[in-house]
Formats: sequence, structure tokens, C-alpha cells
Amino acid sequence: MPVILAGLLVTLAVLGGTGAVIASKNASPSAGSDKLGPKKNYAALPQMTFTLGGGDARLVDVKVLLEVDPLVDGKVAEPYVPRITDQLSDKMRQIDPQQLAGADGAKLMKSTIASVLDREMRNVRVREILLDRLVVH
Repeated sequence: MPVILAGLLVTLAVLGGTGAVIASKNASPSAGSDKLGPKKNYAALPQMTFTLGGGDARLVDVKVLLEVDPLVDGKVAEPYVPRITDQLSDKMRQIDPQQLAGADGAKLMKSTIASVLDREMRNVRVREILLDRLVVH
């Protein structure tokens, strides 16, 4: 009788361990994807070139990525590009080239772009504005 009882306990331990290993393998992929958060969705604006204000005729090339809701089509900004470009052109003429130097320049550019997007793309929620390219020449 003790041999049968010991065999039964060993069998139950092996089954329990196997079940725990299988359960942990099934739970790992979903737990890992939750840590990464939802997939980010970007709408790209085309590269744009603007004339800056100030005494000398300096140009700025800028390429912008807009982080939008994951359920929104990545081409959501395309119909707005002509109006965005026109408004940004007006705003860029008010910026002196020295204002775009360093980290403060990137902040100024992002806030300028944000003000135009708030006006032109009211029905699209933009989570983040990323400067893919910003070159003053």
C-alpha cells in the first residue's frame, strides 16, 4: 500500500509540474506584448522647405511624423498637407534662424507645428509630433 501511495504522489507531482510549465508558456507571449503597450501608428508629412525670417534668406528643411491613434489610417494627414504647408510657411517667416539652434529650436519647431495642426486637423487627435529631419541652411 505505501508503494502505491508513493507512486500516486509522484505521478500527481509530475502532472502538476507539467501543467505549470505548459501554462507559463501559454501566458508568456501575451504578458510580453502587454508590457510593450499598444502599437504606435504614424502619419508622415512630406519633407517641406520653408524660408525663415530675419535679415538673411535662410531655409529650413523639415520632415515630420505624427503619432496618431492606432485605429486611424496612417494616411489621414494627406488631405491636410497643402493647408498645413501654407500655414507653416507663414509661421516660419516669423522665426529667426538663431531660434532653431539646439534643443530649444526643436521645441519651438514642435510647438509651431502643433499650433498649425490644432487649427487644420481638428478632427484628428495627434498624440506626439516627431521631427524626423530638421536642417537649417
